Amino acid sequence: MHDHRAAPVAPDAPFRAFRRLNDPALSEHTSSRGRVDRRALAALQGDRLEDKLLRALVERRALPAKEVWESFEVAARARSALRRTTVVDLCCGHGLAGLLLAAFERTIEQLWLVDERRPGNHDRVIAAVAEVAPWVTAKARWLEAPLKRALPLLPIGAGILAVHACGVRSDRAVDAAISGGGPLVMVPCCYEGTARSAPVALRESLGVVDAADIDRTYRLESAGFSVRWSSLPRAVTPMNRVILAVTPATLETPDAL
Repeated sequence: MHDHRAAPVAPDAPFRAFRRLNDPALSEHTSSRGRVDRRALAALQGDRLEDKLLRALVERRALPAKEVWESFEVAARARSALRRTTVVDLCCGHGLAGLLLAAFERTIEQLWLVDERRPGNHDRVIAAVAEVAPWVTAKARWLEAPLKRALPLLPIGAGILAVHACGVRSDRAVDAAISGGGPLVMVPCCYEGTARSAPVALRESLGVVDAADIDRTYRLESAGFSVRWSSLPRAVTPMNRVILAVTPATLETPDAL
């Protein structure tokens, strides 16, 4: 059976948000668990919104480098699929991926940040984003609640973002998309307790990781979604599969997937 704790689950992918990070000379910065430092920042100077947001995060030493790069990469892949008036960032942690989406996509009018508790570094994260994109502050609202209690409160039709929602929490994100009818962008993680409804042959032949995500894909397709798999750079996370599920209305956007 596959070791889902260590092995990458999807093919490697290039960096999209900061393409300079594909330079091998910067590889040590892309996988660093320390803060984004000025050596990496010096190679990424520019006037794009992404560049300004990165500099604000670095100034506040808000997050480890891997989390910063990963959040930007998730946002780059999720923007078109989650171009909705309301987006929910489930199991959001510090909330950076959702905040970046709200900064990039002016069509987002409400951003729900959902987790059991608000982490201590959230204030620094949102202050950095608000410095560059002040329109985000009024859009963001926190819902501090266990996932089971939060799901019935989510708005119908909202886009669902779930980055490293561990184990069955990723299945609950699928439930939220199906019940609400909005698109889903999900980076599954920590597959313990998952794939129980998948055929035994899949679990035994492919391992829990692939069996779980295949089962999730079938569930979404059966509910009328169009599903594609993408991936993040392995340098930022070995659990790098991205599941994108969109409704027919979302597919009107040519680059939705």
